[in-house]
Amino acid sequence: MARHSLAAQQPATALQWLQVAEWLGARRIDTALLRCQASRRQGVPEQIQAAIADAAARGAEPRLIEREQILFQAQSGEMAAAGPHLSRLLRDTTGDNLDVCASYVIGYLRNQRYREAGTLVDALMKDAPNDPFPWYVRGRVSALQQLLPNAEADFLEAIRRSPDWVEPVISLAELYAETHRQREAIPLFEQALRTPAMAGRAAVGLSECLKAVGDPARARTVLTETRPLAESDALLLIALGRMDFEEGRMAEAAESLQKALDIRPWADDALFTLAQCQRQLGQEEQAAATFAKVEEFRGALAELRQLEDQIAATPNDEATRLRSGELMLRYRDPQDGVVALQAVLDLNPACRPAHALLAEYFSRLQPATDVTRRQAEFHRQRSQDSASAQPGSP
Repeated sequence: MARHSLAAQQPATALQWLQVAEWLGARRIDTALLRCQASRRQGVPEQIQAAIADAAARGAEPRLIEREQILFQAQSGEMAAAGPHLSRLLRDTTGDNLDVCASYVIGYLRNQRYREAGTLVDALMKDAPNDPFPWYVRGRVSALQQLLPNAEADFLEAIRRSPDWVEPVISLAELYAETHRQREAIPLFEQALRTPAMAGRAAVGLSECLKAVGDPARARTVLTETRPLAESDALLLIALGRMDFEEGRMAEAAESLQKALDIRPWADDALFTLAQCQRQLGQEEQAAATFAKVEEFRGALAELRQLEDQIAATPNDEATRLRSGELMLRYRDPQDGVVALQAVLDLNPACRPAHALLAEYFSRLQPATDVTRRQAEFHRQRSQDSASAQPGSP
């Protein structure tokens, strides 16, 4: 049942079946390895590391543990470490080649290496003609490149092949909303809203669509009813804060926006609305400081857009990629910055500034874990001695 759930792109359900198996006494190595695969599909680093450690503790062969670690690195975007192993893993007939392709596709996409991702997607389509994953991924790439008709067709094909897989459903809903087809998007968002892991994202999209079609009362209801399920969802808190601001509830808006910024400090739209709330509340000193921060963020994001254009034109320009990664660590999702700096290390494994930035980032992460401490120490050593730098990281 766990394997069936993974084939249907339902890793949470797969983990539930594995838990049932263990309750029945099946604490086996293959169960632990399946947990590694399901955890990677969910994409939570701590959960993946715990699954790999559990497989090792149960006595899984070292080569299988190494394989899981390589796939984790690939999916995380650490292509300097994982890239050299791709051919070997694909030639290994004892492993799941579809799982290998899926992990590497995600890693290539995180590094904006669309050509390599496309090659693997084409291979997946040939080797697994009934698998919805390559269709969904190709749709994501088309959406990123603003090839929206292509993206729509691929999302629809992924849904046809796996109607219960929520990722293509919500992606198609967001595409419809972006192209002002809110009435087509609404039932898809409503479908995604039933999946707890997607509740916050679906509620935000549904709320925006309901406002666009003239139903603001239901838009508020959707957000407020979903909040208990997604209290740590920054985007939902921002949507609530913006709605309270528009309706004149400044104190409530400021509270939601501040909570969102505690979770997602790079949300410049939340910063701007918070500054407006503070001004309306007569908090002039706080408002001035927040507006100054907004200007700082906007300047950095404008520079980032210029750098992205330069990277597209000259993808091997190390200095441009380095500056882009540095700005992402401070002004965007830091995970984007980590991937961007790992792309620098793909070009030059001995780049001391990239190692220094990564060492500082991992040393600041809280709560600290064995993994983050090892990462910080690895990059700290490389930043101090470029001669000893080697591709990849532990």
